[in-house]
Amino acid sequence: MNSVIANYHHSLALAQMPTNHRLRDPVTALITKGFATLKLDNQAQASVWAALDSITHVPSHAKAQFCFPDRTEGFLSMGGEHAKYTDNVDLCDRFCFWHKHRAFHESYELSTTSFYSSVANSEALLWALAQELIDGLWSFFHNNDSIHVRNHSYVQLCAYENAYQVGDRKYMQDRHEDGHLVTLIKPTRDGLVIFPNDVETPVHLADDEVLVITGSLLTALSDGQIPPMYHAVKNPKMAVSRKSLVYFAIPDLSQTYTTLLGKKPLNVAALANESHRAFGNTALV
Repeated sequence: MNSVIANYHHSLALAQMPTNHRLRDPVTALITKGFATLKLDNQAQASVWAALDSITHVPSHAKAQFCFPDRTEGFLSMGGEHAKYTDNVDLCDRFCFWHKHRAFHESYELSTTSFYSSVANSEALLWALAQELIDGLWSFFHNNDSIHVRNHSYVQLCAYENAYQVGDRKYMQDRHEDGHLVTLIKPTRDGLVIFPNDVETPVHLADDEVLVITGSLLTALSDGQIPPMYHAVKNPKMAVSRKSLVYFAIPDLSQTYTTLLGKKPLNVAALANESHRAFGNTALV
């Protein structure tokens, strides 16, 4: 933990965080460790697992119709995204969902399916968690700026199929950080690893748990004091399929921001776009 954060952590800042903030401990963990584990309530569990279970039952023609790579949305085939540090393609298919495009989705068959409903419900519930965490982070630093993420964030489902496993790859998704504020991750099975203190550490989650990790936008906004949590997906030694539902929390990039400690102006949109495009995606704005 950086000395600036350490000093801040041991000041009255933590004690002055609102006592009714139910995510106080996870907020502190994000600041001090870069990751936290949250419990999902029954409704969130049901929605997330329904989305993960039902993605394999979407008809092929509905997938083909709902594909918009020009805005990183819909069903996107393996090879469309790559690790920004190695250029190795991610060995998974993706489905990306943006809440801000709900009205546009209504003209497509997919919007009438149980899969779409479960993804939309998952987005609403994970957004609420992410927004509360971000509000808690800003409260910790006594920053009164309004950070709104819902209309600028998105859900991504990753499907790591048996056929995509490559024998000479250590990871199906290379080590990286996401370039956002925070990321919420719910996988169907083990395979996710994180790198606290640069040490590869496997993540084991109960059925009702979701992992939250920090991204480099939060690093920049904290004047470099909260590092991003690097992570990867291991290439399994046996043929097993794996899926993951991810929520990427991104702030309104049309707004101007100042850093949490130094109060310095920061071009968040430029940083977010640079990172998003480095993965092979289109610009966020």
